[in-house]
Amino acid sequence: MAGKAGRKLNILLSTVLLALFVYLAFRNVNLSELADILKNTNYFYVVIAGLIGVILGSIVRVFRWRVLLEPIKPNVSFKNMISSTMVGYMVNNLIPRSGEFVRPYLLGRSENISKAAAFGTIIIERIIDTLTFLLMFGVCLIFFKRKISNAFPEIDFAVIVLTAIIFFLLLAIIFMIVKPEMSLKVFKFLMRVLPEKIELKVEKIFESLVNSFSILKRPDLWLMIALYSAILWIVYVSSTYIAFYSFGIMVDGTSIRDGFWNANLLLVLINVAMFIPVPAATGPYHYVCKVTLTSIFAISEATALGYATATHLINFLIFLIIGLYYFITSHYRISEIKEETI
Repeated sequence: MAGKAGRKLNILLSTVLLALFVYLAFRNVNLSELADILKNTNYFYVVIAGLIGVILGSIVRVFRWRVLLEPIKPNVSFKNMISSTMVGYMVNNLIPRSGEFVRPYLLGRSENISKAAAFGTIIIERIIDTLTFLLMFGVCLIFFKRKISNAFPEIDFAVIVLTAIIFFLLLAIIFMIVKPEMSLKVFKFLMRVLPEKIELKVEKIFESLVNSFSILKRPDLWLMIALYSAILWIVYVSSTYIAFYSFGIMVDGTSIRDGFWNANLLLVLINVAMFIPVPAATGPYHYVCKVTLTSIFAISEATALGYATATHLINFLIFLIIGLYYFITSHYRISEIKEETI
């Protein structure tokens, strides 16, 4: 019963947040002007940008994930990894964060890898993504601090909260690497409040996570992880920038270098929206795009929201189509996906 109540609460929270941010995004926007923009837009660059971001970005992610899996199982099949990755991201866009459980499950099933061990690498991957985001966020704050604060007055508080979370995570990771046995004892003590069945399951996952951090003891893999992370960010910035051309945003009179720099800022702020638990970030993505492009770069609200609507929809459709393709060709079952997302 508690599980069902928790799921219902999560659905309710996601629905409320989605409705709130969609309202904020479309509030005071001339819908007729927006419709004209979407009707007359040349979507060539939006589609190219989406293909680059989704396909090339996912391929880079797979290669980085393979490095993270190296201590667990070397030379994992690229086909199995891309399949589980695309299905996982498709599910993620439908049910927030659920794809993080589906992805290691599907890979573990096809490669005979412990699901808990594979899940540990997903957590490490998310930590790396967050650290990359914070690094780029810090760079943007140095050059755009006043403009960002004016556009998002609450951003300073968000930075403090995110920094505190990351600082805590780094301390926890260091503790788990240096004192793995003690960290397991501390975690087991804290989990005693949970029902026995859930406690054992959570402890197993945590133990696998601690073992997954063994990769951090191998400096020879750090460079590859850092390299793939940098390439991944460049791919996403390129995708963000290329879509500008469909809407004439910061193209005329703006150098490619400045365009990329501006796209980097937009991508950083979009990543803030990704922390909000809403399916495919629908609403938060649109709101952040609109506010960033209008308040910082003086783009009209209709054009800014047109960019957000088009890029969001194209990316969603590409993830859905490719995810369904791999779901069908890999002979996955809906019952398997449902089991991992509940």
